[in-house]
Amino acid sequence: MKLPSRGTVFLNRSSGVKLSPVELDALTAAAADAGLEVLELSRDLDVAAAVRDRLSRGTRLFIAAGGDGTVHHVVQPVVHTDATLAVLPIGSYNHFARDLGIPLDWRSALRVALAGVLRQIDTGRVNDQFFLNNVSIGLYPELVARREERGRDYPRWKARLIAAYATLRKYAHVTVAVESEFHQELIRTHVFMISNNSYDLSRVGIQAPRNNLEEGSLSVYWLPHTPRWMLMKLVARYLAGRVREVAGFRSFRTRRLRVQSSHAHLKVGVDGEVFTMPTPLVITIVPQSLVVKVPRV
Repeated sequence: MKLPSRGTVFLNRSSGVKLSPVELDALTAAAADAGLEVLELSRDLDVAAAVRDRLSRGTRLFIAAGGDGTVHHVVQPVVHTDATLAVLPIGSYNHFARDLGIPLDWRSALRVALAGVLRQIDTGRVNDQFFLNNVSIGLYPELVARREERGRDYPRWKARLIAAYATLRKYAHVTVAVESEFHQELIRTHVFMISNNSYDLSRVGIQAPRNNLEEGSLSVYWLPHTPRWMLMKLVARYLAGRVREVAGFRSFRTRRLRVQSSHAHLKVGVDGEVFTMPTPLVITIVPQSLVVKVPRV
């Protein structure tokens, strides 16, 4: 049997930051020099099967080189194992990497993957999928789906603008029955999100970080059905770190949530990817279920 490599890198060459071919080749060469196997993501690669195969052969370090969507696919078979996840953040937003304090430069991030310290964190689960950042229904998955449709024909920035216009023009909403340990409510909303631990909504700017990934709870956020201008006000207050001042904004924490709809399936955003999932959605926190590499303090 071939001895396991030091670890396996799953490289997404089409991630949002669009590294040049020279930089991608440099990343691949640096990983190989460090004793890492590099697998490039493609439609033919079954990521979960590849991870499980390497786990059975003793590999215990898995590195996702891409954005939050890439990390989402790599992490599925890693949760609840003795393996470690590391991230080279070369995607568009890299929310998970930012929350872990991982450098956004891939060379520095590779050093963390190889020589960082271990941290055990929570994950969330929605039906049969684990998530690291959040789950959303309503406008956001609609926006992402439209952006990906346009992304094949337009530059990424233009695809985002067209998707935003089309999403706001349609302005779809969902009606769901929500049930947690201490809360039951029928909600009609355009924006409904459940996060793995809590966002710091007092921060000014587009990034709302999570300061803790070990508190063992989900955070639920939503805004009741509202006119478009109120949604624009929500965005402005969010950017100013004052979203909780918006009339009707609601949030609570829980360990388990059941989301029921009159529809048999819902379009759901999971860590920036869009999936069609059967209802009800059963969402739980999975405490201390993942080991990650983070920078030394």
